[in-house]
Amino acid sequence: MYTSKRTLKRLLYSLLCLTADTLDAIFSLFCSAKKPDVGLKPSSLDSLSDDQIKDLMANAPNLSEFEPIYQLSSDTIARLAYNWTGEDIANCSEANTHRIVSEKTSIPVPHVRRIIRWDRDDLIIMDSIQGSTLAEVWPKYSLWMKIRVAFTLRRYVRQLHRIEVPPGAPPGPLTNHAPKLCDVPSIFGDIRAPRGPFGSYEELTDFFNHRYQLGWKGKDQEATFDDSSPLVITHNNLFPENIIVGEDDRLWVVNWASSGYYPPWFEFAGLMNVVENERFCRRWYDRSWELAVPFICGPYFKQHIWLARAGWGLYHT
Repeated sequence: MYTSKRTLKRLLYSLLCLTADTLDAIFSLFCSAKKPDVGLKPSSLDSLSDDQIKDLMANAPNLSEFEPIYQLSSDTIARLAYNWTGEDIANCSEANTHRIVSEKTSIPVPHVRRIIRWDRDDLIIMDSIQGSTLAEVWPKYSLWMKIRVAFTLRRYVRQLHRIEVPPGAPPGPLTNHAPKLCDVPSIFGDIRAPRGPFGSYEELTDFFNHRYQLGWKGKDQEATFDDSSPLVITHNNLFPENIIVGEDDRLWVVNWASSGYYPPWFEFAGLMNVVENERFCRRWYDRSWELAVPFICGPYFKQHIWLARAGWGLYHT
């Protein structure tokens, strides 16, 4: 009975997604999405040297309880990106993701001004987006506004997943050189992060299949990791706190620290895991947002359940 309900839910969401995508394709013929004019105006810190910006960090307030984000000026923030292997700043995955998303899609992302080496890590200097987080305004929205937001975010995800991935690119953070460690707590868990690096899609598949066999002893023991779709760019944490409703009324996507080349269903599984964790910890939770997630990311319920069954293996090995 439970399986049939789950199947029906997946079919209903699939139909809803197909209808929305068809309408979006029709609308785009008459009204193409306009890219925001990011980076066109000078920043108040453009004239400062790297050392002067480092000096500002001493008194810069931390804007997040959980993320290393600092307010340098009214229009500029600094985000600390962990550089696990001490690579050159030109290979900063998070900053490169910003650049590619800005070039290849109409998704509004903060403009990266420069990257500075901070001890062994990278300090990404980027524009500060004025506005409220979606977490702040979502509960106040009408049903119609929530539908509009969900529709827009689904369009973002589809654009993101359509970006061409270079042939042979390894899973994980975007890189110009060797594969990188995967720091995606919403997928790999936060007990033994980061994971990898994985030299190929096959290595990623083998890693998860091994954890599944260690962790799940019930039915569907022979189920395997879904690698049926090619790798795409995923954000992996499209939680409302990582979406800013700008003063221009656009939805800006921030915090690309966990992004990289992964299977498309990671977008759904990662976001659902964050939603479930927030509900369990009694932090930010809204039932209507949870219902919107399968529409925004695609109804990958089966893959999400499979990942949950691999949880014991992920947390203990």
